[in-house]
Amino acid sequence: MKLEDVVEAIMQRPTQSPHRLQTLADYLRELLAQHGLSGAKGGSEAELRVEGLARDKDWDIAYEFAGKFRLLISLKSMWKNAAGTVPNRLDDHMGELANIQQMRPEIVIGYVVLFDVQADSVRAADGLTWSEYFKQRIERIAIRKAPLWNQGLLEGSWFIRIDSARPHGARILEPDETEERGTRFIRDLLSELKRREPAIPFTRPIDLA
Repeated sequence: MKLEDVVEAIMQRPTQSPHRLQTLADYLRELLAQHGLSGAKGGSEAELRVEGLARDKDWDIAYEFAGKFRLLISLKSMWKNAAGTVPNRLDDHMGELANIQQMRPEIVIGYVVLFDVQADSVRAADGLTWSEYFKQRIERIAIRKAPLWNQGLLEGSWFIRIDSARPHGARILEPDETEERGTRFIRDLLSELKRREPAIPFTRPIDLA
């Protein structure tokens, strides 16, 4: 399945559906398997409940090894009112990361954000669009590697801009660059996972460069 097909499948579901991003989760599980990590759960298999220090939370994709969660991926979307939502989303993201990392500091976490530019506007503070500001801020915290294991940081992020007003087959903005970022996102997560748990049975060599 191509990313454009995934986006189209998402567009066919009701906006408020709790299962709207399942197709994206299945797509990411396929990417993980293609790059060497089979057995990730989630997507159409339903979300997975993961214990945190303050509260338990459902995650979209999870990989377990030797009885422990080793990799989590969260899928987020933005469909309207970015100006009123992005600041709170950033605070929520860092809190939910720390909640999990308090229990398992070695875990690898990735975020995928699907952002509809129909919700976008320009920030008065700096002239950036909210989508660009959101992307920059998520990337700013996607730097969690040894020895910088601060809680509230990420190991990787993938920001996907779409335009729901465009016709089927052309909704993804900057499609080639977006696909390339997705491949890099998966490789970064698996590289960090390999460093932290070398015993995981990867099905192909993982580049640690």
